[in-house]
Amino acid sequence: MTGLVERLAGLLADVCGAPIATLNAESAPGVTAGWDSVANLGFIAAVEDEFNITISTNEVLAIKSLGDMAKLVTAKGVK
Repeated sequence: MTGLVERLAGLLADVCGAPIATLNAESAPGVTAGWDSVANLGFIAAVEDEFNITISTNEVLAIKSLGDMAKLVTAKGVK
């Protein structure tokens, strides 16, 4: 995993309770243990707080995996 995906995986693990070792760029809501719609809201909030960014509703709807979140965070200037 890249450094950013690892950081995001840590945030996601904290929110949904999935073991970090089970998370990777292909991890997705509804498929990953604990990553349901409620956990997704917590994950979005955690990412916004961690990286001091704002994620729009349209951007949230486009996120289909942890890798997609990494791409979005990178597009917002976070490295």
